[in-house]
Amino acid sequence: MVKLINKNIEIRYSTNDTPLAFRFNGKWLPVSQVLEIWKDTGTWWDGESEKTFYRVNTHEGSLFELYRDNNSLAWFLYRVYD
Repeated sequence: MVKLINKNIEIRYSTNDTPLAFRFNGKWLPVSQVLEIWKDTGTWWDGESEKTFYRVNTHEGSLFELYRDNNSLAWFLYRVYD
């Protein structure tokens, strides 16, 4: 099952913006592997900015999608896979 979250999160990332860990439900989850990276322009005609998405595995074995809004530089948890 996939849960759509789309919530602003605290994140630790490397100098090249690769996620290293993020806070979910009050707990820091270290990223063990970045599986996929892609960019999405969304509804640019409505003023939505470009986003960079990351599909990641955590050390606990969970799968998440995170994204970084390239205009505001804010990070978001987008999806949680069960």
